[in-house]
Amino acid sequence: MATIQIPYEFLVRWNHQTGVLQGAHAKFYEAITDANGVIIGGKEGDAMSVIVAGNAGFPLAEILSAIESGAIIAMEAANAALTAEKTAHAATQAAFDAYVKAHPAT
Repeated sequence: MATIQIPYEFLVRWNHQTGVLQGAHAKFYEAITDANGVIIGGKEGDAMSVIVAGNAGFPLAEILSAIESGAIIAMEAANAALTAEKTAHAATQAAFDAYVKAHPAT
């Protein structure tokens, strides 16, 4: 018996209010095969980012041009950077608020 990954799903989502590309993900089907390579079971895998799926062997080139794939990967990187900036901003704001509370104006 062996477990193999078969490309299963590629989903692209746009923001329903703005029409702007919001995100994309891919899934593999995690199939279990018998000694003869016949699929005898399996399950739908977890959703993963396009970057991770591409690195795991998802055949992006079969469905996307290099430009489209690059745009989605760039969007994912920008979203990750934005999340990191929001986290850093929240930490800075919390530190500032704690300072102000500890040092009230006289």
